[in-house]
Amino acid sequence: MIEIKHPKNWGLSWRLVNKLAIRALKHFGYNEKEVELSVYFVGRDKAKKLNIDYRQKSYIPQVLGFPMSKEKDVDGIIHLGDIVICTQKLKYESVFLNKKIEVVLREWLVHGVENLVK
Repeated sequence: MIEIKHPKNWGLSWRLVNKLAIRALKHFGYNEKEVELSVYFVGRDKAKKLNIDYRQKSYIPQVLGFPMSKEKDVDGIIHLGDIVICTQKLKYESVFLNKKIEVVLREWLVHGVENLVK
């Protein structure tokens, strides 16, 4: 199960994010029906605050991962954790790197899941 939270003006497709998140899980051998993953899209201020609060780093990150568990819970679901993506940085890097936003987002989701399963 993929949970996606975002601000009203995020400018991305929920379906695209869901599809790419499922691909990222499959990349690491997970079935989306057995895993709960949350993907949060936040602005620069929130991303920076989370980075300061949890990592003691004062820059605006692209992706943050907050792992929960790699094992099935009593409900039979692996509650993998949360991936936080800074929407403005995603859009900026897409333009800066001259890549489609889908490509950058796919890379970031794979990176985020990798952070959760380490």
